[in-house]
Amino acid sequence: MNEQYNQSVGAGAETDIGLKSFMLGTYRYMAMAMGVTATVAFLVGQAILANPALIGFIYNPIVAIASIGIIMFGFGAVGKKLPSMSLGGVLTFLFGFAAFMGVLMSAYASLYNPMIVAKIFFMTVAMFAGLSLFGYTTGFNLSSIIKYAAAAFMGYILIAVVGMFIPALSVTAGGTFGIVINVIALAAIAVITAWETQMLKRIYYGSVGNPAMMKKLSAFGAASLLLAFINMFQILMSLFGRE
Repeated sequence: MNEQYNQSVGAGAETDIGLKSFMLGTYRYMAMAMGVTATVAFLVGQAILANPALIGFIYNPIVAIASIGIIMFGFGAVGKKLPSMSLGGVLTFLFGFAAFMGVLMSAYASLYNPMIVAKIFFMTVAMFAGLSLFGYTTGFNLSSIIKYAAAAFMGYILIAVVGMFIPALSVTAGGTFGIVINVIALAAIAVITAWETQMLKRIYYGSVGNPAMMKKLSAFGAASLLLAFINMFQILMSLFGRE
């Protein structure tokens, strides 16, 4: 009996160490991708400062709607083909996505006060870290509420798109309406972030024994977490980024 107990404890410890390694690898990929996003945002931001006409090509309703479609299609396509893709292919998606988001984030590097951007960035880091820790440690199954958070966030995206054509409904213009919508969106992305971390744990346990698949899942998970982080940052900028 003691031998069986020791074997069970040993297996549990190995699984726990493996899970920590998997999660750290995912956050490492995310940090690298975030570096790509920041670099591209800075370079494109400098180009915008040198040629302000570029802002009209990057920031307009058509590009915004197309970007939403590209992101949704990209995640859906890669998610379906993940088992048959190589790790290199998944990493190409991760860093290509990071660069694409860098172009979309370039306004923050060119049109906003750098001190405010830095303040909101570190605020986002703290919030994201707290939510990820909660998702990692909580015993509550967040799948029971994720559908409501996802619906609320999709509603936010829809309102944001409509607001590009109807300024009164803009989520970035401030006012009571904008604040309420952004607070709801922040709550939704908070739940989504914690749920994604919880799901990464389940994904790990479901792929134990398949190291190649785990690496691909880690890179794909990093892309999902990066998207959640960027959404969180943008919402916080809308709430607190005004001078």
